[in-house]
Amino acid sequence: MNDQANKLRQMHEMMGNTRSPILKPIPTQARVITVTSGKGGVGKTNFTVALAIAFARHGKKVLVIDADLGLSNVDVILGSSPPGNLLQVMQGGYSLNDVVADGPLGIKFISGGSGIYDLSNLSDVQLQFFLNQVGQFDSWADVILIDTGAGLNRMVLNFVMAADEVIVITTPEPTAVTDAYAVIKTYASHGGTSPVRLVVNRVREVAEGDGVVNKLSKVSQRFLGLTVSHLGFVFEDRLVQKAVTSQVPLMIAYPDSMFARCIDKIAHTLIFGEEMMPAPRGIRGLFQRLLAIRS
Repeated sequence: MNDQANKLRQMHEMMGNTRSPILKPIPTQARVITVTSGKGGVGKTNFTVALAIAFARHGKKVLVIDADLGLSNVDVILGSSPPGNLLQVMQGGYSLNDVVADGPLGIKFISGGSGIYDLSNLSDVQLQFFLNQVGQFDSWADVILIDTGAGLNRMVLNFVMAADEVIVITTPEPTAVTDAYAVIKTYASHGGTSPVRLVVNRVREVAEGDGVVNKLSKVSQRFLGLTVSHLGFVFEDRLVQKAVTSQVPLMIAYPDSMFARCIDKIAHTLIFGEEMMPAPRGIRGLFQRLLAIRS
């Protein structure tokens, strides 16, 4: 009891001083993009980290949240391990500054940990403290990328439903395409309204990628009434595995590679594309929506 009381007292004290030495406020709300896939092994995490670096090179302040609770490896690709996770912030005694890791080009990285599952169990004081903490990123980050687990479990769906935008990663393999459609179908059946974009990874030639895009776009429109837009292809590149082995992000190690050029093009589309996007609702809004979904 004394330990719990001390944590609550620390929360009250920290709520009185939410200024952060790391985060310098700017008047904006972060754009929250969830990156997901229907199955593992399609390159989702490599894509997320590469996109974060591409955004940073365009002058964007980027936060990556690793929400893959089973096979978390953003830290391996970034070569930077976070000192803690969101669960520790929820429990009190830790601020976001205590659990955020620094990546290349000023990228920030935080692990969701198992704390996401405990969001709906917080007391009013704990919840307000947590929302105040994560809200700091709305005054710092331009883009927040959430790397989910693969598949159709409840937590993946929650993050997909709560994001401002959704990117679905697949490869040309029939099983990956089928599983990608399953994710899109589940999202649509739960009333998802945020824009869904498709990236086909490990493409060997344009015709192969076009075939995947046309198939998924047509069936999504015909049977789900959902428009799935084509965000881009990422061509097969042997340097991806080499970069993973060396634990140096490919965008840093091989900036002129085919993979890097594809990611740069996708980032450019996301930043400068003409498609009208909904106003970003920020990271605080994300967690408020997650809480509403879970309640």
